[in-house]
Amino acid sequence: MNVRSCVGKTMIALCVAVCGIGFGGAVSAADTVQVNIRSLLNARSVTTFSNGKLYTWTMGIDGGGGGDGYGTHSAALHLTPSYTGHTLPDSALYPANSNHPKMILNFSNSDSASFQTHYIKGTDSVTIHVPQGNYSGVYLALMSAEGSTAIKVVLNYSDGPATSTFTLNDYNQPLATGVFHVDSNMQKWSTTNVPVDNAFHNLDGFCVTTNSAKTLDSVKLVKQTAGSYVTLWGVTGVGSNITTSASQRAPKASFDVVHLFNSRDGRVQFSNVKTGAELSVYSLSGERVARIASVRQGTLTLGNHNADATVCPGVYICELRQGQEIQRVQAIIGR
Repeated sequence: MNVRSCVGKTMIALCVAVCGIGFGGAVSAADTVQVNIRSLLNARSVTTFSNGKLYTWTMGIDGGGGGDGYGTHSAALHLTPSYTGHTLPDSALYPANSNHPKMILNFSNSDSASFQTHYIKGTDSVTIHVPQGNYSGVYLALMSAEGSTAIKVVLNYSDGPATSTFTLNDYNQPLATGVFHVDSNMQKWSTTNVPVDNAFHNLDGFCVTTNSAKTLDSVKLVKQTAGSYVTLWGVTGVGSNITTSASQRAPKASFDVVHLFNSRDGRVQFSNVKTGAELSVYSLSGERVARIASVRQGTLTLGNHNADATVCPGVYICELRQGQEIQRVQAIIGR
């Protein structure tokens, strides 16, 4: 991989140092961890907008995945500049509140191809591997359509499993016991990106209480209601003695030489990118602000305009994944 840096009014600097983002090592006590579920994602449930174009959902939130999806704020305003309804946030970030810690989901306006959610049909199940640690709670962002869903939770500790159950009501119905809203009061979007039905559709959450005296390895969710349809949007853990940052649970990173080139278009270009490579962009606080997958071999560009991944001027950590190979650089995007 080569990286080309471009100069606007402010010099853009690139280096292979990773600063203040926690890409590895121990997480501090009582920390919040965004669990990496990218390998589980199998559905694109959100219409996004970037570079003047809509990228429509393909496997939605209702009708067994074929009925409807959600949209981001920018997608809604592109379709209807006067739209005043509530939508998913462009950032996919939900700040901490009295119900949940900070949660970052898996959709992005800069992501035109990748999956965003994991759907569960019938009585299927999904196992979420977490970085080993002592968790006090695992927060799930998920929703049930076509009726309510009973879910069995299997917590796999280092010394054996423990089980519990909870119920998700339909995403257009009042909350079940112990469930909270991650987001609420949204319209769903048709296959042609037309807001439809009422404006009372929700994205729910549930905290699975865990034994902080034990080391947690994984969480298995078993869907026990055959006729409903469930989508999982994100997983956030709260605990201590966590060995590796969940958002970076990946093979050891390797770095190519970073080449610096000066130009005047305010962008950073990754060259020699393979088809299927994924570029993720993080703020220095560790929040992912953009993600895009390469649909062909060539280049991926990060910048404040006319780029594959568009970001505001600032300092970012860029991570490019190509198979088992990972490259990370720091980029300062000028104005």
